[in-house]
Amino acid sequence: MLVVQRLDGRIHDRAGFDCGEPSLNRYLHELATQHHRAGVATTHVLVENTSPSAILGYYSLAAAQLSLGELTSADRRRLPRHPVPVARLARLAVALGEQGHGLGEALLQDVVKRCLGLRAELGIHALLVDALHERAAAFYRRYGFRATAADALTLYLPLGNAGQSKP
Repeated sequence: MLVVQRLDGRIHDRAGFDCGEPSLNRYLHELATQHHRAGVATTHVLVENTSPSAILGYYSLAAAQLSLGELTSADRRRLPRHPVPVARLARLAVALGEQGHGLGEALLQDVVKRCLGLRAELGIHALLVDALHERAAAFYRRYGFRATAADALTLYLPLGNAGQSKP
């Protein structure tokens, strides 16, 4: 059975992870634990519960804000005139040998579920992502992410009412 867990360097084999994208590999190998300790981001890994050391995929979340002008006009309605609180999906990656098996979608579903929980406790209007390239942006668009006004590779997913915006 697949499970998502918070990254734990004593259990999870970060060095053995390779998604084919050097910047995403480097982050997991070298920076994820530091960022967690510093309160910058949290990293969550997808593992098989029978082999918890092997990381099949991961994502990192951080707090962020989005300028009201970056939202579509329909999404700006009924919002205050200051930056909107959002969660940033800082990174999402799947191991090379696991790509094409729906694990990216499973990780994204976990992100949205986690953000909806945060929304109930903290107040988060949307999930923001800076796609690495157009292929990644197309992946997010399939799940309802919308481009911001400033950058077609910066996308957001309004979280709406809890339970309504799941990919």
